[in-house]
Amino acid sequence: MGRGPGGFLSTAKGGKVVHKEEFLFKITAAVTQQAMPIDDSRALTGFAAAAFTQAIIDAHLGTSSEFTAAQFDATALGADAQGFIFDMGKQVDKLEYVEAECQSGTELLTTVNRRVVPAGLTDSTLDTEAELGADGNVAVRVDWGNSPDFDALTAGTVKITLYWRAK
Repeated sequence: MGRGPGGFLSTAKGGKVVHKEEFLFKITAAVTQQAMPIDDSRALTGFAAAAFTQAIIDAHLGTSSEFTAAQFDATALGADAQGFIFDMGKQVDKLEYVEAECQSGTELLTTVNRRVVPAGLTDSTLDTEAELGADGNVAVRVDWGNSPDFDALTAGTVKITLYWRAK
């Protein structure tokens, strides 16, 4: 196995290797999370449109309108929905698959899973969707549903797993 562009692994037969990257969050209060590890600032996450203004998105990624605020507006982040924007260092060439998992409660007894093949984020739509941005970063919107009532959770974990190929 050799190294391709950017120093990422590639094979002669299979091309670029699929990378798996996990982002973990601890639910600390209702609609409040903390990245694990705490110093991982690559993920912008929120439950309301105020967390995803155009200025906030552009400042987080260092790009201009790679993702738009309309993709995370009040309709798209209705009850029990959450948005994520991942600063991937502009290194993603192809986003293959996204998995989202929430384990709720202090005993982590209830698990909600969502899986999506990226096809883009539709403005003002409450659906679980994912998109690879033009500059190589990733955005995900997850509708957790009502089981459990995600807006009221005060304990648990969230894990977002990205499967991607490098530039």
